[in-house]
Amino acid sequence: MKLNSYLLLFLSVILFLVATCDSPVAEEGPPHPEFPLPINEKISLLRNCCNTSLPEYENFHLAEWTPGQVYTALQMRRLTLEPRTSVPFVISEEYFGGDVMYMTKSTSENILYAIQVTEYGESVGRLNIYNLAAEESKAVQNSNGFPIYVRHEDKAFTTIRDSTYNISSIRIRELSDSSLLKVYYSYGNADTGLEAGYYRLRESGPPDELLLAHSNPNGPRETINGFDLSPDGSTLLYPIHHAFVPGFAYGGPPPELATLNLETGAQEILPVDFNRQQFLWARYHPSGEKLVVSNYPRNIVGISKKSVDVDSMYIVDLNTFDRRPLNTRTWDQYYTADIFPDWSPDGNYLIYSSTHVNPNSTSIGRYSVYTMDMKEE
Repeated sequence: MKLNSYLLLFLSVILFLVATCDSPVAEEGPPHPEFPLPINEKISLLRNCCNTSLPEYENFHLAEWTPGQVYTALQMRRLTLEPRTSVPFVISEEYFGGDVMYMTKSTSENILYAIQVTEYGESVGRLNIYNLAAEESKAVQNSNGFPIYVRHEDKAFTTIRDSTYNISSIRIRELSDSSLLKVYYSYGNADTGLEAGYYRLRESGPPDELLLAHSNPNGPRETINGFDLSPDGSTLLYPIHHAFVPGFAYGGPPPELATLNLETGAQEILPVDFNRQQFLWARYHPSGEKLVVSNYPRNIVGISKKSVDVDSMYIVDLNTFDRRPLNTRTWDQYYTADIFPDWSPDGNYLIYSSTHVNPNSTSIGRYSVYTMDMKEE
């Protein structure tokens, strides 16, 4: 009897501790809103994830807008836009092969820089370049009910840093002297002695220049390191993530944004607050005066649905550091996961990826590409 009493007491203590650890999550976010909720009229669907007339699997978790074109990942594609319409509209599509976790285009070089990974969900991989001037294409495969579709051969891919570099992402800026600043983030590699941090890619080959030693305690779980370079190339903007803490659905202290002046070496943490999710991504407006920032909303995915962040995307004014939430939801019936925003070249639109959250299982589907008109913002 005494043993059973001790056992019951022990179980009671365990249950109390579990409840106590879980309680901060319930207090940190607002309650669920009442659905349906109206969709922002400034949002337009640019590319649906699920066009069954095309042969390849489709999931567009990231898109970058270059003059007249949009490039996408996971599926590495080029969407050519109709220049004469007020709302962005795709008139043709090209497939480059080779699924990538991240990519960006160097416009002056006409080259795509892409991170290819071995496992989806972790942004550790090799850095490839794709020479757009050297591309070779097959015949049109499908033009019935969808814009002209072209599949390119994979011959133009070249690996410039192999998978031992553990690279997550890369940003490129053209400097005032017409040279290119290319910076990538590496999670480091203890086996090769590579330190985690931000490196300037040397055109002549490694070793690359370490600009800032910086380790993310959660490693590749952040999915993609969402750093950026200011439009003039003078500043590195990078996220500071903190270690996950048991009892919180999405980590411990909120992440932060910091800057490194690449000329003086001065560092500064921006006085802006974010939610606790350790998944922060930021992009400079072409003017350099503001940012679009996203971090994954709490508790809309997974088993915990006690409290939520309805808004997960923001505009941050770099003069006042005011943070203004954006209504980026793309479904009126329930939550959407809206990630990886970027600006159009003229700064008049946002482009981002979004997927519906299943209200029954709280699982997510494949991502589609959307735009938001920001001309009046």
